[in-house]
Amino acid sequence: MEPSSPKTREQRLAVHDFQAANTNSARDTTTSARIPIFVAAGETVMIGTWGITGSASSGDTYLRLFAPDSTEVAENDDANPEQLGSWLAYTAATSGMYLLQAGCLGNSECSGTIGLSRREALFPATSLSNTNDARLNTFNRQYYFNGGETIRVSTCAATAYGASATGDTFLRIFQQTNGSYTTEVAANDNACGSGGTASEIVYSVPVSGYYQIRVGCAANTACGGTVAVYTE
Repeated sequence: MEPSSPKTREQRLAVHDFQAANTNSARDTTTSARIPIFVAAGETVMIGTWGITGSASSGDTYLRLFAPDSTEVAENDDANPEQLGSWLAYTAATSGMYLLQAGCLGNSECSGTIGLSRREALFPATSLSNTNDARLNTFNRQYYFNGGETIRVSTCAATAYGASATGDTFLRIFQQTNGSYTTEVAANDNACGSGGTASEIVYSVPVSGYYQIRVGCAANTACGGTVAVYTE
């Protein structure tokens, strides 16, 4: 398959810090942090104080997302019960400026750093076998990434909305060098929680260019899944 073409991002939201109290679970518009985010129709975004590059939380954060017509379309309290961080995913029905409202559970105090992740691709990789840890018989896709971006390539549904895995997946990323994909820059086998067999790579792209994602299975087992690719 031909690689994707370079493109300009509609908006790259840097991480956003906030500190709040008495937000009534992020319902109060005067005490909650309010952050506009452009989302295109059909685009999937992940937003969180947990689970996204650069995100963090202290206390029990709460997130709500509102559509351009002010309708609430997504909300989350504890995506990570141990750290009380928040995380939500949403696929936009219409293009426009969405509003993220960030606060704290009930009327408690909290603070956080909000990260944004945009989905660049979602593709199936099924009926894989005898790949020798994703070295042979792999399913490959090529994409253009900008230098300075962080990409998340995943078959882990817990941290990449839309991703899935059956069996023990294995991922590798190769950078295009001199017209071919021979330079491996990242690899992962198991990265989806304790005992998980799904795979995920979070990689900081050093230079703009084409990169190839190779999907296979651990050892010479059989596996399959849906691979989600995000930039964040």
